[in-house]
Formats: sequence, structure tokens, C-alpha cells
Amino acid sequence: MEETAYIISMTAGAFYLIAACRLFQLSRKTGEQPELLLGIYFASTGQWYLLYNAPYLFGLEGLPRLLEQGVEWVYVVGVIPYLLFIRSVFRPGTTWATALVTLATLCLLAGAFISSIGGGISNSIDDPGYLIEWIGYTIPCLWMCREGFASHAAARKRFRMGLCDAIVANRYLLFGWFGVCQTAACAADLLWAHGISTGAASTPLANGLLSGSEIASVAALWLAFFPPSLYRNWIARRTKTLPTPVEA
Repeated sequence: MEETAYIISMTAGAFYLIAACRLFQLSRKTGEQPELLLGIYFASTGQWYLLYNAPYLFGLEGLPRLLEQGVEWVYVVGVIPYLLFIRSVFRPGTTWATALVTLATLCLLAGAFISSIGGGISNSIDDPGYLIEWIGYTIPCLWMCREGFASHAAARKRFRMGLCDAIVANRYLLFGWFGVCQTAACAADLLWAHGISTGAASTPLANGLLSGSEIASVAALWLAFFPPSLYRNWIARRTKTLPTPVEA
């Protein structure tokens, strides 16, 4: 059971890294910053999954604490571009959005620092540093839920007026579902941390649920940025009864 959970986690990491490469390519092609910001977040998350779980899968749990802390810090710093991505796409120039980015960033850095000075990243619910850090990376996940679904509702109204393309409206919906999957992953992560602190047998299951949620997250964003023709055609069939959007 544990080996399966670690394999699923490493698979999630591989998916994140592949998606990150595609986002970096898209950013170079378009010259747009949002793709770059999200690519950095995906790359940091992917390395965390691979480097954190590989030692347990291959029986190398005795790796230096410094390496483990380094992996965690790369992830923590990588969440900051995710926050900036949400602000730049949905709330550019908004004061409260900037304040929320600042709050989440402070939680991320403070949580990781507290855990580090306590002897290492413990991923235990008894570690106050872990809880503070958890708040820091859960904030953008909940925020993405709110912005994605709200923007989708507005885009559907514009589509019915012929002012928005169907695939663009659907992209906002996928952003919302990405946030849902990420929030589910945060909940699974909390369950996992509880299992570590109590020695509960549910830890491998929580790890598997965490990884599964993350894979679903990548799938949602993949469809948002790189929708295959089959998916585009499906969207077109679903919206064929609505007014045809005006060509840009």
C-alpha cells in the first residue's frame, strides 16, 4: 500500500514537471508572464513530489536533513508565483489581492522558517510551522476556486451575447476545478500530517488521495492551456445551441 502511494505521488510529480515544461514553452512563444508564473509553481511542486517521495520508495529515508529542507524551501518559494499568477490574471492592481498575496507569502516563509529552526521540516500537525505553512499554500487554492467559477459565470453571460469564445469561457471553469482539486489536495495533506503525528494507518491512503488530487489538478490546467481537438469539439457540441460568438 505504501509503495503504491509513493508511486502515485511520484507520478504526480512527473505530470507537474511535464506541464511546467509546456508552460515555459508557451511563455516563450507568447511572451506572457502568467504562463511563466504558473510554470514555476508547477516545476517547484513537481520536484517536491519526486525528491520527497523517491527516498521512501527506494529505502533511502536516511538522506540528510539539509536536502529535505532544501526540497521543501523550493516548494514554498514556488507557491509565491502561483499567488502572483492569480492576482495578475484575475485581480491586477487590486489592493486587497495584493494584501492577500502578502499574507499568504508571510505564512509560507514563516511556517517553513519555524519548522527549519526546530530541526527540520516535520510535516506533522504538531508542528506549528507546518500549520502556518499549510495556511499559506491553502489560501491560493481557495482563491483560485472563487475566481475561476466567478469568472466562468461572467464569461458565459458574455458568450450568450456573442462577446466571448466558448473555449475561453470553459477555460475559466477549468481554473475553478483546478482550485477545487488543489483544495482537496490541501485537505488530504492535512490528513496525511495528522497520520504522521499520530502514527495512524491512514497516512498511505492520505498520500494517495493527495497525489490523485494533484494529478487531477494538472489535467484540468492541461485542458485549459493545451486543449486537444477532441476536447475543443466536445465544447463546441455542448454550446452549439447558444449564440455564435462574434469573431474578434
